Amino acid sequence: MTELPADVLMRLGPSPQDLTRLGSSRVLRGNGLVAKVGTPEGIARETFLFGEAAALLPVGVPTLVASGPDWILMEDVGGEPAPPDDVAPLVGLAQMHELFAGATGVEHERFRDVFGREREGLLALARGSANAAALPDPLASLLEDPSPLDEMLAGEPRTLVHGDAWPGNVLTRGKDFVWLDWSESGAGPAAYDLSSWLYGSAWAPGSTSPEGALGAYLAARTTKVEPSRFKRAVDACAVLGFLLTQLARLTDREPELIERVIERRNLIAIGLID
Repeated sequence: MTELPADVLMRLGPSPQDLTRLGSSRVLRGNGLVAKVGTPEGIARETFLFGEAAALLPVGVPTLVASGPDWILMEDVGGEPAPPDDVAPLVGLAQMHELFAGATGVEHERFRDVFGREREGLLALARGSANAAALPDPLASLLEDPSPLDEMLAGEPRTLVHGDAWPGNVLTRGKDFVWLDWSESGAGPAAYDLSSWLYGSAWAPGSTSPEGALGAYLAARTTKVEPSRFKRAVDACAVLGFLLTQLARLTDREPELIERVIERRNLIAIGLID
């Protein structure tokens, strides 16, 4: 893993705290600052969003101090992780999705585009991954032909998505919330963020109250959407997003966990196809 430049490391003090989580970029904290090491692409997204674009966002984000090709230095947000049953952060997420719906800026190449320009390459990686042959149906069939999922998402407008929305990426400070880790941010349907909040991933747990979370999000929308249609889009994103962004990366987890993750996604797929 890339190391922080010596001068940046010095700014964190003599004994910085290591906040690195499983599957995450390296994160260190000290002297009121937080430093993160990541991919150049992910760091570029966060540098842009925490810097020149921060004032445009209706959600709180860390304050940018400095950055380099594969590292970023931010002010320490403080606060505590959002409880897994807290739905209040979804109000800001709903506002962001509405604000950037159809915005041309989210189509910039700096952002991820899992459901667009990256899609075919990600599908190829998933189909060639070690876990692909063991997928049950209908998950296996949808990996080979995801067009049923595409049809469910066809009417969803593209907007700015966080890309890794779950309570562990939100810090609470009183009534305020700060959203962390925007390295996977990009263009996509709003339902993509809700799918990760509700169902989690192999690296993060889902909501302890998915129905309440979905209801709180929809209530915060000023542009009303039909609940059952949106829930179907959320479930389609949960399945397609898993195939595109998680399946090929599951090799670093225990076999029992991989089996459970695949089983949960397959149950969602069964509910969509039946």
